[in-house]
Amino acid sequence: MVLKTFGWSFAVTALGLVAAVFYGGWTAFGIVAILSILEISLSFDNAVVNAGILKKMNAFWQRIFLTIGV
Repeated sequence: MVLKTFGWSFAVTALGLVAAVFYGGWTAFGIVAILSILEISLSFDNAVVNAGILKKMNAFWQRIFLTIGV
């Protein structure tokens, strides 16, 4: 189930890490891996905040929030 849901995300991440090694060596790999983990953690934190805001809105404003953004 995890691969069905996140398969493309895993593939793009793997390609990005391979590209980092190809262009900048193992140092670039480490930097890209650390930045990827940081981005994932900050995005998750942002999603939790957004969910709290969305539950206070009616359906129309939820749709606007999700399609156009903050």
